[in-house]
Amino acid sequence: MNRPDLRRRFRMFKDMSLLRLAGFVLAGVLALQLAVLLQHGTIGLPRAYPLPFIVGLAAGLLGGVIEHLLVTERNRAKAEAAKKDKLFQALALSEERLSLATSRSSIWDWDLTTDKLYMSPGYATSLGYTPQELREAMQGSTVNLLHPDDVEKYLAKLHAHLENPSKGYLSEHRFKTKSGEYLWFLAFGQSVLDETGKVVRFNGVTTDISERIDLEARLDQVRKLEAIGKLSGGIAHDFNNLLAVIMGNLEMVRDDLTDPELIRMIDASLQATRRGADLTRSMLAFARKAPLEPEIIDLNAVVRHAKDWMRRGLPESIEVNLSLAAGLWQVRLDGPTLENAILNLLLNASDAMDAQGKLSIETSNVRIEETALDSRKQEIASGRYVMLAIGDNGTGIAEGILGNVFDPFFTTKGPGKGSGMGLAMVDGFVTQSGGNLQVETETGKGTRFKLFFPAVTPVESTNDAPPAQSNVQSPVGCNHFLLVEDETAVRNVLQANLETAGYRVTTAANGDEAVQTYLATPDIDALITDMVMPGKLQGAALALKLREQNPDLPVILMSGYTPDHPTPQGDMNAEHIRLTKPFSKQVLLDAIARLCAQRQILSSTAQGDN
Repeated sequence: MNRPDLRRRFRMFKDMSLLRLAGFVLAGVLALQLAVLLQHGTIGLPRAYPLPFIVGLAAGLLGGVIEHLLVTERNRAKAEAAKKDKLFQALALSEERLSLATSRSSIWDWDLTTDKLYMSPGYATSLGYTPQELREAMQGSTVNLLHPDDVEKYLAKLHAHLENPSKGYLSEHRFKTKSGEYLWFLAFGQSVLDETGKVVRFNGVTTDISERIDLEARLDQVRKLEAIGKLSGGIAHDFNNLLAVIMGNLEMVRDDLTDPELIRMIDASLQATRRGADLTRSMLAFARKAPLEPEIIDLNAVVRHAKDWMRRGLPESIEVNLSLAAGLWQVRLDGPTLENAILNLLLNASDAMDAQGKLSIETSNVRIEETALDSRKQEIASGRYVMLAIGDNGTGIAEGILGNVFDPFFTTKGPGKGSGMGLAMVDGFVTQSGGNLQVETETGKGTRFKLFFPAVTPVESTNDAPPAQSNVQSPVGCNHFLLVEDETAVRNVLQANLETAGYRVTTAANGDEAVQTYLATPDIDALITDMVMPGKLQGAALALKLREQNPDLPVILMSGYTPDHPTPQGDMNAEHIRLTKPFSKQVLLDAIARLCAQRQILSSTAQGDN
């Protein structure tokens, strides 16, 4: 017997409980003493009966050792079972993690010597096929599953790797699913060479990366919006000021003309100025930065009004059908921009039908129970919506360009037939209004745009009810205006228009100067101010500052573009009108008439209270 066995057995006896061992020995001796008692009628001492003591002692020791071995084996079996259970749990967790890691991955193994290709079952599953359906769809080659635009790049990378395996193989491409859509995959591959350096096998892993590609596309869209927003905001203010000068001077020249040909030329120039302003507004709308003035409106009423002017703007060969839901919920939208969006969709529909066909306009109430992603991967929140759908039976939109139709300046029309900003403006307006825009199309059958706008609650509708109209016609005490504009040319044009209309005008170049002028000129009746100017006091802040002196001061706020900045604390709702540059002389005079009428209503009310 070697030393390790002796040490092991010694440890075994050392681990045994002395008390338990003594108990086994005592039990053995007592058992044999009982036998002596039964045989001889007396209990013998060890000296008289030594054999029972020796046998009992040996039996006790043997029983103790056997019991200890059994207990030790039982404990070892329990420990082994616990260890196996722990290993099993670890293995199950590892398998679960492996399943998660490979749920979007599949492997391939191409034997070039026999031209046999093995593809793991994950390929078929990820594309929606059964293994047999996948083999039939492939027709012997994965190239038959590729998107047509990816074939050339895919084959070029494959051949380059097989010719020089040291370069490695990495490819992103699209495979066609059973449903007909395409999913993006990332493939890593490597080659196995024989002793001569020839490629004999090509294998690797393919992973579904469609979600990553979608997220990247959405991120690119956000960056595009941000870039266009900065570009639009950067030029909108100055560009609209230039247009305001051009429009104002053209209108003043036109007022003095009698020659019909010259008037026609001036009108054409004014129309071009308005188109320039519309283009700027469209860019701002696409970038979700358009200046909107939302109000509670009835979408059915807007559509009915639109039908009146669309008959003049659309060819008679186009049949217009309305399907307006009864009891339509109200929405909070900027009315003029909504009408512009409808006009853009109608003109697109007319072009798609080649000026003949059927055009449908539909409204309905819609409840969306759960937040979800639409077909454009944009989130639409749960809630109540009012849907406006405009459809045509034209040519439809080809799949290859469907993803670009909302991009700014993208157009399939010929040169000079469209700016490419129409749908971009509609998309931006709907999003900025808290809604969602979806498009359904089928080549050769037509297209349908569905605009979803959040419905307002009855409480909102009641609180925002328009004030009762007054029959007051002639304004009183509204003749002297403080005009604040930092652009000299714009200020001069506005001053000339106002003075030509019979109003007194006092001017200031910025907010700080305007405060001093107002304090020194007590008979000023109203304020007309630009929103963005040099100095500490911008338009809204200036109005609040002056209302500290006269809380009832009427205000007209002008804006070429108002960038995002904190709004001054205070109430700017009472007696104020917003005008977006460039605006015509008539628009300015109409705004003044409304403002002065409001002032007269307040004056009459105050006198009645007294």
